[in-house]
Amino acid sequence: MKKSSFQKPLSKTRAQEILNAYGADPERWPEDERQSLIQLLAQSPELQALRETGALLDGLLDEWQPKLSCSTDTLISSLPAQPRRKQNWPDQLAAFFFPGSMAWRQAILAGIPLMLGFIWGLSGEPPEDDWTETEFLIFNPPLEVITDE
Repeated sequence: MKKSSFQKPLSKTRAQEILNAYGADPERWPEDERQSLIQLLAQSPELQALRETGALLDGLLDEWQPKLSCSTDTLISSLPAQPRRKQNWPDQLAAFFFPGSMAWRQAILAGIPLMLGFIWGLSGEPPEDDWTETEFLIFNPPLEVITDE
């Protein structure tokens, strides 16, 4: 599709917005408004002064070279302080038995019941008694029948 040769005239407000946003270099301006802005600049001393101020700012920004640092310590020190996490009872128990800030103490606490079960399982032969009836009564207690006699 061919562009129309007719363009809307550019307002001074829009010209100021373009100069403030894109700077003084015409290569940075929006392509469809570039010609209109150049024509408007030739007619307006106010816009020419704004463009000169923008050129000074562009020059300063182009010269500015920020110092880059890749230090982890700098990054960590720039982070905001985090509040200490409130210890819950498993953490307090682990800290009591395993002092220090070691991360493996939670794994040890989780492994203790497993080790106890393993040792208990290796402790000997299962009893000769048949527990099936006792287990049945434990999980299914007999119903008490109340009668009026």
